[in-house]
Amino acid sequence: MKGAPMRFSPVSLSLKEGRPCLIREATPEDGPALFELERAVVQAREGLVKLPDELPADAAAFTARREAAGLHRQDGTAFPLVATAPGGALLGEASFLRPSYRMLRHGGVLGIGVHPDAQGLGVGRALMHHLLAWLRAHRDVNGDRIHRVELQVRGDNPRAQALYRSFGFVLEGTRRDFLRTEEGVWVDDLLMGLLLHPERP
Repeated sequence: MKGAPMRFSPVSLSLKEGRPCLIREATPEDGPALFELERAVVQAREGLVKLPDELPADAAAFTARREAAGLHRQDGTAFPLVATAPGGALLGEASFLRPSYRMLRHGGVLGIGVHPDAQGLGVGRALMHHLLAWLRAHRDVNGDRIHRVELQVRGDNPRAQALYRSFGFVLEGTRRDFLRTEEGVWVDDLLMGLLLHPERP
């Protein structure tokens, strides 16, 4: 099956407590809101490996970094989603980025972040569900599909690990004492992977 890279159709849904949410494809115009989201997550000191003073200087620099990473390419390389509340406030984001090397393009890296104020509402689960469904359905212009998804998660983040396992991710490796917190605590980095088509394409 050949054709243009598949685009994501927006999905309206209800989170826990009935809160409405829209899952849609991220665009370059989301740069400032994504910058504020990342800053809030970093300041909450949950899950990431960077400190507040290691963030880009401003939204423009942050957006330029995303653009340089290729997160808004329209060629089937990048799959960025955001979850928004009524009025457009950003609740979370998830993305999948494929490498440029042809022997590796059947896989890629997934990243996800949820605003601290939206934790526990099911935002992360909704983003994961729709992003993985998008990846499973995707076909390249030559008919090839995405086979492997991997991600990294801190060893001291059991909630995120449980979420990933619920979608079928398995632990593939551990980088011991990968990071050291400001308090001097050593934390492992876990590599988890998921095969979207275990029978292989």
